[in-house]
Amino acid sequence: MQTLLITSSFDKTCDYIQVKFPELNYFRLNVDKFSSYKLEIIADGFRIECGEHRLFSSECSSIYFRKPVFENLDGNIDVQYHNFVHKESYSLIEGLIESFSGRCLSKPSVMRRANNKVFQIMLAKSVGFLMPQLSITNDEIVLKKWAKDDAIVKPLAIGTVEYKTKKEFVQTNRLSSEKDTSALKYAPVYLQKFVDKDYEVRVTAINGQFFPARIDASNPVDWRKPNTETLFTKCVLPENIEQQCRTYMYKSSMDFGCFDFLVKDNVWYFLEMNANGQWGWLDNLFEGKISDAIATYLKSGLKNAHC
Repeated sequence: MQTLLITSSFDKTCDYIQVKFPELNYFRLNVDKFSSYKLEIIADGFRIECGEHRLFSSECSSIYFRKPVFENLDGNIDVQYHNFVHKESYSLIEGLIESFSGRCLSKPSVMRRANNKVFQIMLAKSVGFLMPQLSITNDEIVLKKWAKDDAIVKPLAIGTVEYKTKKEFVQTNRLSSEKDTSALKYAPVYLQKFVDKDYEVRVTAINGQFFPARIDASNPVDWRKPNTETLFTKCVLPENIEQQCRTYMYKSSMDFGCFDFLVKDNVWYFLEMNANGQWGWLDNLFEGKISDAIATYLKSGLKNAHC
């Protein structure tokens, strides 16, 4: 039996787990090299081939859907058809995962729902998380009111803007009253009251286990920004926050996710939950226990496949 990794050729996290857990017997589908594979789906299941390597659905015990990136089609397909080709390719991959009856971390449909910020806000409130005051709106009048106070603005769904060969990253920023907001009516923004936090916490959750890391950063708005000095240390997850995380994961039908909190005067505020967040950079901090938990999760699919 084999574990199917669906990702990209430059995914260092998958490189890492393949080396650390060879017993999972991986078949790796790098979506950015899609044309190098032969894929077929019939009513009885799927077949994937690459060189001498082959995987049939009957031999697949679990799937890890990581970080797929579309193939560069320049020079092979006319540019007006790139979007069509990418959507067709992804539709096949998505259907393969969604129809798989074994263990999967995680299905695209489940992650899509879990990553929606509106869904997250409503779910966070229902489980009892505290949140900074917020508004998601395309109302320019509302935005101008928020601009009078100390607030931040961040994207609702997509953190990148691509045009031809250029890519911009849309990050969390301080809201400025000097900015032109006339185009806001065409697309909503996520507004949030600025909290002068003491620190942030990233909680990586996998199958009922929680790995909380405290983040002390020089940038008071977003520790991910370039040239930000950061310090990551283990911290204790309060019992009430852990229980709320468990309830949140259950209600969102997720077995894996990365919670982001900010902490002020020992009060924890929920920011978001990334359904497919990066965890490799924290594994050493937790003595490899995050990757161990993920491997155990995928191995359980192997056990079930023999039942």
